[in-house]
Amino acid sequence: MKTTISTKQIIESPESSIIEVEQPLTHEAKSKAMKDAWQEVAEEMKSNRVFAAIQRGELGVHEYKAILREIFHHARENPQIQALATSFFRGSEREFVKMFLKHATSEVGHDQLALNDLAALGEDVSGIPTERPLPATTALISYAFYQIQFRNPLGYIGYLFFLEYTPVQNGPTYLKRLREKGVPDSALSFIQEHATVDISHCRLIEKYVDQLIRTQDDLDEVCYAIRTTGQLYQRMLESAVKEIGTRKQWGQSPTETKKAKI
Repeated sequence: MKTTISTKQIIESPESSIIEVEQPLTHEAKSKAMKDAWQEVAEEMKSNRVFAAIQRGELGVHEYKAILREIFHHARENPQIQALATSFFRGSEREFVKMFLKHATSEVGHDQLALNDLAALGEDVSGIPTERPLPATTALISYAFYQIQFRNPLGYIGYLFFLEYTPVQNGPTYLKRLREKGVPDSALSFIQEHATVDISHCRLIEKYVDQLIRTQDDLDEVCYAIRTTGQLYQRMLESAVKEIGTRKQWGQSPTETKKAKI
């Protein structure tokens, strides 16, 4: 007698004891679970005041500049976060170290795109690289490190999926709305880059998922990371907009004022 439950099978052994056997996850099942998790966040974003303002074409230049400031701080950390994940790969997972590191390298410099966009909008960006980010931004960054080091490093794929899949799905609309508000193309390089390049990055993530996510527990952790990243990203943008004109000065970061010896 066999009864299938999710990805597990309950099998009656000859001795009449019950054995629970993990069944292989299909590509379709993994993809659907991840996209369902993302869609859940996307529905929340529709009622989020910042994302809703973007969709309605109500987000102004001042709000966009505040968001870019935090995007800079977040994007700067991402290449090193992805590289960190590979230090936890074991067994056949090591076969993906090179691919992960190559992907991480392609993210280097994206923080500079955000700075360039700010400069194109007339902002003095000279002090931004050494300032401390808003706490909500630090929370988003810190979650990625925590997921990798203390939960399940494969859950990081969910963090990555949210960041890569969202601009592919929503980027064209964001670009259109910001242009309608008078933002020039010279100040849209960060979104433009991610709305196009992230299409190929999403294909990379499909490979990661196919080969690295093998159990229901891993898939559940990836979906948890998608939802968590989505919520924290919303809070980062909300915080950026909320603090316009009254942004508390969190000071300069001593670690970011270091000069490398070459």
